[in-house]
This record gives sequence, C-alpha cells and structure tokens, in this order.
Amino acid sequence: MYIDSHIHLQDYKTHNVKNVVTNAIKNKVMHFINPSAHPSDWNTVAALAVQYPEITPAFGVHPWYITETSSNQFHQLEEMLKLYPNAWVGECGIDKLKNPNPETQTEILKKHIELANKYHRPLIIHAVKADSEMSSLFPILPQLTIFHSFAGSAEWGKAIQKHGFYLGINFSILRKKNAAEILQTLNLRQILLETDGPYQNIERDIETLPENLPQLAQKIADFIHIPYAELATIIEKNQREFLGEK
Repeated sequence: MYIDSHIHLQDYKTHNVKNVVTNAIKNKVMHFINPSAHPSDWNTVAALAVQYPEITPAFGVHPWYITETSSNQFHQLEEMLKLYPNAWVGECGIDKLKNPNPETQTEILKKHIELANKYHRPLIIHAVKADSEMSSLFPILPQLTIFHSFAGSAEWGKAIQKHGFYLGINFSILRKKNAAEILQTLNLRQILLETDGPYQNIERDIETLPENLPQLAQKIADFIHIPYAELATIIEKNQREFLGEK
C-alpha cells in the first residue's frame, strides 16, 4: 500500500476529488497528505480532510506567496493546527529561483518550524536553490521533516538524509539525466513517494494522478536495479515509520 505524501487535491481542474481518491485507492494508494500553499486554501484543505478520512491536511504558506501574508495569519495558522490535531505543517520553505532574496523567506520558514516543533507535527519543506540556507536550519528542524519533490544532487540528498530527514520523490526526478546515479546514491529507507499532483507529470500539461504511484515505484526500482516488490516493501515500511505506526 502507498501513501501519496504530497498532493494538492484542491488544485485539480480536469478531475474531481472523489474520482481522484477513489481511483487511487483502487490502485493501492490508500492515504493522501494534502498541503496548502496559501492561507486562502486552508479552509478548502480542511474541508477535504473532513469529507475524506483518507486525507491528512497540512497548513502553511508556500514561499512563492509569502509577500501576500501578514503576521496575523500565523496566529490563524496556529489556530488551524489546534483545530486539526492530525494536520502537518506546510508546505513552506525557501525558493531562490523564484525569489533571489532569501532573508524574508527564511524568517517566514522559521515561524513554520517553530509551530511544527511546538505542536509536534511533521514539516513539509519546499527548497529550491537554497542548500546553504537550509543547511543552517538543520539543527532546528523537527525530526519528522520531509523535503518534498527532491530533485537535487546526490550529495545534497545524502546531506539531508544524514540528519535524519526524509526525501519526497516524484516523477520530476526522472527528468534528470543523472536520475539513476542520484537514486542509487540515496538511502532508500529515508524516502517517501509523492505525486505533487496535479503537477509534476512526466508529460507536460497533463495532471498527475496518485493512482500512478505504483508506476513511479516501478520506474525507481528499474533505475536502482532491485525488484519492484522489494522497493514497495521498503516504501511501506518508511511510511509507517514516518507516521509512527507499527
């Protein structure tokens, strides 16, 4: 069984959520971590989690939208975490590709980290071109931190995993010319699978669906030359350990 560790169900345009969830379950994708990107979608994310028990919400401010936030919204974020005790924090982070000035992004990220630590919640990190900034924050990140949509260098992936954090892997990594080298270098016992749906499809302009996670696992298994069943077992164990399940 699989968990889609990062999917934006509220953002689908050509598929409705009920069909996305139902078809995924038919393909053994049984749970969904559904992060928000902006305070304007917190209530939608919360409502989906109430409607579908298979969905775990996550609340945060994506680094692309931090100029649209206010200090009061972090009070609201804290209230959302109190109201939904199973919610994760995120997605949040630093993206120097979109914003070359990381100082404000770092301060906003620290507020997310503080709340994740205070309420003992997993943290979802979006990090692009920000290795040095993120490295400096390693000591204060909660142990249950996942760097989602990882497509960085093998060295950066190993550095993240060395500190006990997890990497979220989706189809985007398969676009890299050295994808096999990266995947063969990583510690398989610290990765989770995700779609980042409806984004990050191999085919441009087509929405990614969580029902395709087994296909992603098969492609990864082929890259690293291990049987699919072996990788699936590792991934399932990783999911249970990250979620604190026996």
